[in-house]
Amino acid sequence: MCHAKNILIVFLFLFFYNNCIGQIKFDLPLHGVQGKDYFVDYYVDHDSTTDIRDPFCGTKTYNGHTGTDFLIRGFKAMDSGVYVYAIADGVVFETKDSMYDRSKHWIGGSGGNHIGIIHGDTFAVYYCHLKKGSLLVTSGDTVKAGQPIAQVGSSGYSALPHLHLEIRNQKGDLIDPFSGPCQGPTHGLWRMQPAYDTALYIIDKGFVPYAPNPDTLEERYLVKDTFSVQTDSLICFWAQVHGLQSGDRIQVKWYSPLGKLWYKYKETWKSNWWNSYFWTNILMPHIRNSPIVGKWTASYYVNKKLIISQPFYITK
Repeated sequence: MCHAKNILIVFLFLFFYNNCIGQIKFDLPLHGVQGKDYFVDYYVDHDSTTDIRDPFCGTKTYNGHTGTDFLIRGFKAMDSGVYVYAIADGVVFETKDSMYDRSKHWIGGSGGNHIGIIHGDTFAVYYCHLKKGSLLVTSGDTVKAGQPIAQVGSSGYSALPHLHLEIRNQKGDLIDPFSGPCQGPTHGLWRMQPAYDTALYIIDKGFVPYAPNPDTLEERYLVKDTFSVQTDSLICFWAQVHGLQSGDRIQVKWYSPLGKLWYKYKETWKSNWWNSYFWTNILMPHIRNSPIVGKWTASYYVNKKLIISQPFYITK
């Protein structure tokens, strides 16, 4: 959640300041290719109970979520600088730029570093979890649609680098910009509405020479594809996966350089998080105290369907 308490006063001021008529349409706050550069993975929750329902009658949300989350590929992408753009013309009424921006756990801090902009005398839009020191506007500034205003971060109540976009009307009521069959009153505020993506695919993958955790994988620490087993005997295959659902059956088959199935790992997935990390590992075998050198392969299956076969190399 990322919204202010006094937006009515701001609206009253801007009613006289602006002259905006007609139905406003929003541009996207991130540029690039959906499903590659960014992912729209958590929508407004339209269920008032402890159950969840996104605007498309699906589960791409979580209980009580009050905005739309635009995720990027990870902290490496965040460090490269992913800009956030104003979704329409407007006036900045609130900014915060003082919070740590590499949060990896939901431990509080609400929307973290953020910008509040009044768009079209109608909507207060909050751009949240921004990178510290990246804000390009301040209160009172006017902005144009498509103008860069900050960069994506992971400040506040955040576990991955993403932009939480939250929209309120003059009364402070939550507005969902998407048009969908389970939204209730349809708003359809996007100029070009992003696709509703429920596909299963790999966002990123690789190997590391240690038993990882989400923090080390998010940093891509020591990711490589060639290993010397004299010093590194444990090899871990990891994947950042879009679309894993509770009950999905996962298998990873490890093949030796001669194509022999060396080890098979099985797991039943237990969550519905749409952007998830998976990993499993083996201890690299030796024959007569010598490593089995050459090209190895880890093949990743979901519900018996091969998703990807990824090679790695063992040297002496």
